Amino acid sequence: MYELHDTIVAVSSPTSDRRVIVRITGPDTIEVCRQIFSPPIESRSGHGGVLSGSLAIDDELKIDAQLYLFIAPHSYTGDDVAEIHAYTNSTVTEALVSNLLDRALRIAEPGEFTARAYLNSKLDLAQAEAVNEIIVSSNEYQLAAAEKLLSGRLGETTAKLLAGLMDLLSLIEAGLDFSGEDIEFIARDEAVKRLAAIKEQLEQLLSGSIRYESVIDLPAVGIAGAPNAGKSSLLNKLLGKERSIVSHRHKTTRDVLTGVCTLPHCRCVLFDCAGLLMGAEDILDELAQQAAIEALRNSSIVIFCVDISKTEWSEDTAIRKFIEPKILVPVATKCDLLSEQFLPERLAALNESFSTDFLPTSVKTSTGIELLRQTIDSKLTEKFKVSQTGGVALTARHRKAVTEAIDQIKESVDELNAGNDEVVVMMLRAAYQAVSDIKQPGTAHIDEQILWQIFNRFCIGK
Repeated sequence: MYELHDTIVAVSSPTSDRRVIVRITGPDTIEVCRQIFSPPIESRSGHGGVLSGSLAIDDELKIDAQLYLFIAPHSYTGDDVAEIHAYTNSTVTEALVSNLLDRALRIAEPGEFTARAYLNSKLDLAQAEAVNEIIVSSNEYQLAAAEKLLSGRLGETTAKLLAGLMDLLSLIEAGLDFSGEDIEFIARDEAVKRLAAIKEQLEQLLSGSIRYESVIDLPAVGIAGAPNAGKSSLLNKLLGKERSIVSHRHKTTRDVLTGVCTLPHCRCVLFDCAGLLMGAEDILDELAQQAAIEALRNSSIVIFCVDISKTEWSEDTAIRKFIEPKILVPVATKCDLLSEQFLPERLAALNESFSTDFLPTSVKTSTGIELLRQTIDSKLTEKFKVSQTGGVALTARHRKAVTEAIDQIKESVDELNAGNDEVVVMMLRAAYQAVSDIKQPGTAHIDEQILWQIFNRFCIGK
């Protein structure tokens, strides 16, 4: 586990070239900075500040740099923190880190800066987890959910629940202590009423929360259709690169091919799979079909491609029945093969055949491509939208704790009605511990290995 008495160092910027940030924290932070930075750093006082000066990379090389000092306890980690900002390259950065390691510092473990913030009570555990989710967020919805965790609203909510549980627990336990006396600290009906209210608040926390896992992974968007419907060309066009082989021959695509597509508000995994067939001719066709259908079933959106240049679409109509998408975006491909005179008539016939409106597109002329991107983006926006005002964000760990507390309270109500107050106390203690583990588990109640697993997902320097 982490050794809090060490002074640690790590490169905290995303690249070791251009603007580099090297972060230091621990008891020897200020003294080490005095050894490598000039002008001299004044006595440790206040909240810190920003100094511009010269940074000694080694005995011979010095560069211009800025030193940001954050004095304990007014810092991210709760210890003294220094950030060295310099415009340099990876070679100089490596020499600087080596110089610091020679001064008895050590390289930080993954997530150790945030772990120290948690262990020094600068963040609760939910907020600490949110730091990493902000770092790894790949779209604005993931970021919004992570920011909700970091804001501390979950901590405020759980604090109120804990206060209610503790008040009720103390009254019931007091009744046990004075069971031989004619003293009633809380009526049984009143205790049941309070427990029901706490249980309802916990259930609202679950139902009204953002399920964080629903926005963690990039949503999948599949491209489906008959062989040679223009799926591979459309994939390449949307990705902006040649990811899939394009050929006039049928069955060119056998496997599921994927790429990350960047849209105006988020990113998604876009994939092209084997063209769907009415009947498999051999084992390879059958395996390709199974892979395609399974991938489409798990996708958030399916772009259903139909070649508008064909004269009839009975095969496409049958294939459409194979697909059971959450959201379907019908696309008419190869519009460039029809003249402007015949395109509206053919599009109307296609819409009538499938009883839905198709978006006309052409990868050669780029017709409809931007509108398709906007359509995918808006569908994902609607599906993964994170409210900026309501609800809190819960991870799987939080939801498990809340669910456990609800189960304990349900059983405690039954035991309370049965007059088994000793059992009620035991269950309410378990419910209290489950809720408290969301925000600030005590060191006696959380295994070090769990903490290691949480922070080990971070990158070094965070």
